[in-house]
Amino acid sequence: MLFSFAAPISINPLIHDKLPYDPVRDLVPIAAVIDNFFAIAVSAQTGVQSIDKFIAAAQATPERFNWAATAGLPHYIFLALQKKNGLKLTQVPYREFAPALQDLAENRIQILVSAPPIMMPAVASGKARLLMVTNQERSPIAPDVPTAMEAGFPELTFDGVVGFFGGRDLPTAVRDGIADDIATVGKNAEINSRLQAAGVKVRILNSAQFAGAIEEQRVKVREIVSTNKAAQ
Repeated sequence: MLFSFAAPISINPLIHDKLPYDPVRDLVPIAAVIDNFFAIAVSAQTGVQSIDKFIAAAQATPERFNWAATAGLPHYIFLALQKKNGLKLTQVPYREFAPALQDLAENRIQILVSAPPIMMPAVASGKARLLMVTNQERSPIAPDVPTAMEAGFPELTFDGVVGFFGGRDLPTAVRDGIADDIATVGKNAEINSRLQAAGVKVRILNSAQFAGAIEEQRVKVREIVSTNKAAQ
């Protein structure tokens, strides 16, 4: 079994010419368990208070803003935001992500797109500000931060669905039995509370629903990838 976010199926085939596996053939979605949250944050030293103010400032003086994002959905979310608003900001690559958090806090980079929990220490210290989460619902650890829909960017709504996958030979009866057990655990109030405190949301989906969520993600990311390739 594999416990993973959806990218091995939804994103990897779009950005790699060859993979050592066929995501559709070799990975069977069993059940989704949680949604990760993603957020766009800015250094407090930018003085930016909202996503609209950030876009206006970046359009006026794009040289002021360097950005970084964790691999996968956060990267493509910010590419889509730039494309929609006619921005072409400088991306700063990192081999390890911890320095990016430090650089955001010290305004060496101005935008970071990642999961809220890892950015909250900088937010709590007043060195960074979350402008928007990309999920359908507000983050349980940042309830004052608007969603993409609330901020006026419904096309940037992405839920970081995470769940269990099996191998291609997994019997259907075994798959469904595991999914039923996961659904039972997902109803446990204590587990829900602990996961929310960690900054994620329980979202139990059966095999077909999980596969549908992955396909929805794949379609949206494919459009972003295609649009950016055409613009290059």
